[in-house]
Amino acid sequence: MKQQDQEKFLQFFLERVQEGKVEEAKALLVQSFADQQTDNFTHADFEALQAKLLPLLKEDKVEEVKQAMDHFAQGLSK
Repeated sequence: MKQQDQEKFLQFFLERVQEGKVEEAKALLVQSFADQQTDNFTHADFEALQAKLLPLLKEDKVEEVKQAMDHFAQGLSK
């Protein structure tokens, strides 16, 4: 994911996070972006990240974010 796309996704995601969880979500995403730069970010890594991130979302935003994340995951190695 290009840096510009990462910034867009970060903003998209953080707008949908529960109050008080923004810094935790931001830290997880920034770390995942760094991991992706190594080209060793696998589908298993993505699933682990998703399991950490989804509980931080506002309840009514989970499906919307899952769809966006699933679209991204299609490009990952298994």
